[in-house]
Amino acid sequence: MSDRPPSREIAPPSIGLTRDHVIWAYRLLLDRDPESDDVIGPKLAGSRDTSELRRHLMTSTEFQQKNPDYAHTNDRTVVIKELEGPGSARLFVDLSDHVIGLSILRDRYERDELACVRRFLKAGDTAIDIGGHVGLFTIHMAAAVGAAGRVYAFEPLASNGELLERSIAENRFEDRVVFQRAAVGAAPGRATLTFSIETLNSGGAYLLRDGQVPPSGHRSEDVPIVALDALTLKRPVRFIKMDVEGAEPQVVKGGVRLLREDRPVILSELHPTQLERASGVTASAFLAQLAALGYRAYTVAGGQPGERVERDAPDAPASVLFLPE
Repeated sequence: MSDRPPSREIAPPSIGLTRDHVIWAYRLLLDRDPESDDVIGPKLAGSRDTSELRRHLMTSTEFQQKNPDYAHTNDRTVVIKELEGPGSARLFVDLSDHVIGLSILRDRYERDELACVRRFLKAGDTAIDIGGHVGLFTIHMAAAVGAAGRVYAFEPLASNGELLERSIAENRFEDRVVFQRAAVGAAPGRATLTFSIETLNSGGAYLLRDGQVPPSGHRSEDVPIVALDALTLKRPVRFIKMDVEGAEPQVVKGGVRLLREDRPVILSELHPTQLERASGVTASAFLAQLAALGYRAYTVAGGQPGERVERDAPDAPASVLFLPE
């Protein structure tokens, strides 16, 4: 469930977005000001630079109605993508998801992160995919662990979960993948998942904190939550990937016993804006939470640990490898 843009071979110079960028984008593309401050924050969180902000607005229904000759289509278009790697695994993706779906189709999405799966998992291992989205990591993990291994996948957004289930069946991975349409958090229960009604990115849904209301232009639904320590899993767990739009600290709280006993490698998104929004903590506090459990954080470089990430966490969304000491 990521709203972080895909990695690219050559990244163009990025411009740090400000509130004024969003205001002027509305004025130039939609001929009006944003309706309230509630819509500005999500646009800043979901756009890395001005080109992404522009694409967000230009694929909206409002832009299409005001500029019919220039509008892009955003209809749901599901296709099968043959994935790179051994086994010729196949994945259902939706091409109306311009940020993730199209990037998967073009083999451009989180290539370094996928290389981590191949590096750290072997046949017979157990892995967990938290925030499974449409199943890109789930299917790669299942191919890596083989028929003797096990993958536990969790995804609360119904449209993504449907595609993930179809991909499990397409690859005949029912014997090795256990999928649950649920979020993962600190304790079993229920929570409110919110997501944008109009978006280029189907990975941007996130859990609302108690007392919060969905931002303007968002829909919400009640979803189940599970906690890792309350689940019956094939042990030991060797690898965990979590990308849950800022709820990662809650996942860790609900899996302290598992992390202490199994010492799995953790591949996690580190998204400062979403950590504050979904969990009320800073990125540095999240790093400290895992450091207290004996984990050191590193950047991801070609599927391997890169530079050490200290308490001064990156300002922009990034992938981080947490390795047990």
